[in-house]
Amino acid sequence: MSLFRKKPASQADRLAAFRLDSIPSREFTSELGDLLAELDLDVQREKSAFIATVGGRLLFLFWNDDDKVLSGWTELDDTRDAAELTTLLRRNLDPWPLWFALDDADEDSMGARFKLPFDGFDRAAALLALETAAGLLGDDAVAERARGLRGAPAGEMEEQEANARTREALSAALQTLELSATERDGVWEVETSRGTVQAIPRDTGESVLFMHELTYAEGTEDVPMLRWLLVASDWSGARLGLAKLPGGDGAFAACAVPALDLQPQAVAFGLEQVVRLADDYDVKTGRA
Repeated sequence: MSLFRKKPASQADRLAAFRLDSIPSREFTSELGDLLAELDLDVQREKSAFIATVGGRLLFLFWNDDDKVLSGWTELDDTRDAAELTTLLRRNLDPWPLWFALDDADEDSMGARFKLPFDGFDRAAALLALETAAGLLGDDAVAERARGLRGAPAGEMEEQEANARTREALSAALQTLELSATERDGVWEVETSRGTVQAIPRDTGESVLFMHELTYAEGTEDVPMLRWLLVASDWSGARLGLAKLPGGDGAFAACAVPALDLQPQAVAFGLEQVVRLADDYDVKTGRA
């Protein structure tokens, strides 16, 4: 018998393997370039990255074939005001594909980023992220063009139909992943190695937000802690956010995935990223 036993794969590793093993190596240079041209954006190329001017700022986009994600990032004005940092962290729990993060807590490095899991080029998901980025940067014309190109649900009836499709796809994906989940009032409670992760479809059916509550007691006045939460949101496909709870402010690891054509691979990505970030949070805060 071997003296060295191979450590069993973690649930996050198994979810990643399910997703990555089913997706062939690809590059989407042509598809992404064509999409940006349709949006009539001023675009430059630098190696594998596209750099588009949106709302007077530069939006960087590139395909990461190792992780099978389309990544985007744009620089924002930084702040060291506790109330403004708290607002950004609360917005990190909104069900949109973008979130706020810092590269360095000691430097002016605030940005907004997204990471979209693709098993093939997902035109609607890319347009949703670009629409959200343009709205954040105040470029209403680009946001409107992106919304029109992706054929966003128009009116309450179409939103209800899209929501029903997303709910059905989410339920089927959880069964494919062989995960135990209970649906209560439109929220799925998924059992993971971390405990319960909530899966919450947006009422328009355009995205699903995965959330897991963390141990947190630092409140909203500690600027270094607030900035650290944003730094911890910079490296993965998930982010940290704050929410008002009955007992005070609570922290969550969260990940939103586009759901206009929700596949099991995207659900696996959302759950994997939340579990990894939650584990990392516990290690770095001394709770592991």
